[in-house]
Amino acid sequence: MRKMIFGWIWIPVVILLISGCSEAQQANKESVPTPVISSEPQILASTNPAMDDPGAVKTFLSAQKIPNGDIYLQDNKVHINIVGLNSEIEQSLAQTFTAGTYELHDVKYTMQELLAAQELLHEQELYQKLNLYGSGVDTIGNKVTITIPSDDAEAAKLEIEKWIDPKMLTYDISEIGDPHVVGTIVDIDTKQAKRILILEPGNEDPSYWFTFNAKSEMFNEAGETISFKDLRVGQQVKLWNTGMVLESFPALASVRRMELAVTE
Repeated sequence: MRKMIFGWIWIPVVILLISGCSEAQQANKESVPTPVISSEPQILASTNPAMDDPGAVKTFLSAQKIPNGDIYLQDNKVHINIVGLNSEIEQSLAQTFTAGTYELHDVKYTMQELLAAQELLHEQELYQKLNLYGSGVDTIGNKVTITIPSDDAEAAKLEIEKWIDPKMLTYDISEIGDPHVVGTIVDIDTKQAKRILILEPGNEDPSYWFTFNAKSEMFNEAGETISFKDLRVGQQVKLWNTGMVLESFPALASVRRMELAVTE
């Protein structure tokens, strides 16, 4: 029979008593100040009273996520277009930039909205369909400006305003006026486009390539409509362009109207 040996293992239990501080000891401790958390951003005053760096204004507007219609320089001030201008935005700018070096304007459209409207003209191919001469963003006026010929101005406006809010638009109506160029046809090109090379009186070298499109108007000396195939080298012509001239040599322009000149 096996012997059963029982052993006792004594595990001492040590109880640590942590005594609390006395009221006197607590009184001798320095009080810890409660941290103050402010929702207001700390804005440093500008060291540039004349605001010579407009880029700093753009950076500030972007960092603060302030919707805006961009900035422009005028009368030795930076003009800032703000969408939804309010006292909070005014105060924020006043804490950042020196008074008298900038001026605020409350506008309706952001620059992104204006550029998107201008892009619609391309997307809907309105330049080709309506014979638009050009467009641009008017930062001061907070508008998109579209240049169109006077011939079909009203019809063009109706079509444009189907796509873009009329309140966002201004129009530059191009009247026919006097010819932009008078000269002699010295070359006719049909390889890449229908165009003519023009030599102006008094010049030794030709100065313009004029390109024709579907909207170009052509008339003979009697005011009768003609076509591109009726043109000949040596003919004297009066030309009206569409307002867009690319600076090169020769310069490049598009024909709005062409008339054969009466030769003596």
